[in-house]
Amino acid sequence: MARNRERGRSRDGRRSAAAERATTEGRKATVKIILVVAVVLLVGGAYFWATSSRRSLDEQLCPTTPDSVTVLLVDVTDPMNMAQRQDFENQLTKLKNSIPRYGKLIVAKVDATGDRLLSPVITRCNPGTADDVSSTTGDPAAVQKQWDEGFDAPLREAFKRLDSATGADKSPILESIQSVALTELQKPGQEKLPKRLIVASDLLQNTADLSFYRSLPDPRSFTDSPLFRRVRTDLRGVEVELWMLERSDAATTQPRSLADLWERIIDAEGGDMRRIYNVSG
Repeated sequence: MARNRERGRSRDGRRSAAAERATTEGRKATVKIILVVAVVLLVGGAYFWATSSRRSLDEQLCPTTPDSVTVLLVDVTDPMNMAQRQDFENQLTKLKNSIPRYGKLIVAKVDATGDRLLSPVITRCNPGTADDVSSTTGDPAAVQKQWDEGFDAPLREAFKRLDSATGADKSPILESIQSVALTELQKPGQEKLPKRLIVASDLLQNTADLSFYRSLPDPRSFTDSPLFRRVRTDLRGVEVELWMLERSDAATTQPRSLADLWERIIDAEGGDMRRIYNVSG
């Protein structure tokens, strides 16, 4: 009888060990299934994110709605000296490199706007670089080539033409700011986009109606005048930078009060003045 009891306990022990092994194997199988599902979801999610983040781009490499809008308005009336030219080129390169992926950069020149608004010298959007694309979900080399040939090269070529003096006898700076604000910064559907306006100029407005060469008006009186109301525009939500190109006679034509006047003008138009930068030279 004792021998039968021992045999029973042995059989029970084997059954228990077998059950434990079965349970362990089941747990391992479940963990493997969970891991496989997690990997599939991870890879699928990454692929979906990568493909959904790609956008259709037009011939200017711009999506239907860009992620930001930057306008560079250039007014080079007089020739630059060597130092100014180099600093201006440095600032242009920094500007180009600051445009985020899918951000738009519009370059225009100050010009008369009597019966037409300004047309851009060039418009381009940043399509992204190889750093923005994973090799598992995209083609970094193709994206980099698109940036090099479609964004960087055309802008560098356009920038070469910007520092040439126009010799124009008029500088309708305020009218030109009004023009680019209307055509580029106030487009419907872009109200919530980050927007930036950069004006590279000696900042000496010069038209038949208003010339800062003759004398600088009192800032408050000017922004309250009917003349300003004619040329003013809406710069609310726009960050503004002024790159001042100093003239050889800057001591008399570009006093500190000129910067004060422009700060008042931009404030009256609702813009957010971020800096006034004196281009070296």
